[in-house]
Amino acid sequence: MLPAVHLVWFKRDLRTFDHAPLLHAAAGLVLPIYLAEPEYWQEPDTSARQWRFIRQSLDELAAELTALAA
Repeated sequence: MLPAVHLVWFKRDLRTFDHAPLLHAAAGLVLPIYLAEPEYWQEPDTSARQWRFIRQSLDELAAELTALAA
């Protein structure tokens, strides 16, 4: 029997600790996903600086998830 695959959508909460869906999904294989929302990034109060922060946060998230999988 194949193990369950759990899709975890990282939307605004880009952390591994205190993340209830991630904790629940850890019982099987985890497929993490982040979707860039073009409409959000076209809002007048978003900026390249914010995108750089999100990108850095995503890089850190990827490193943390890799460490947890090891």
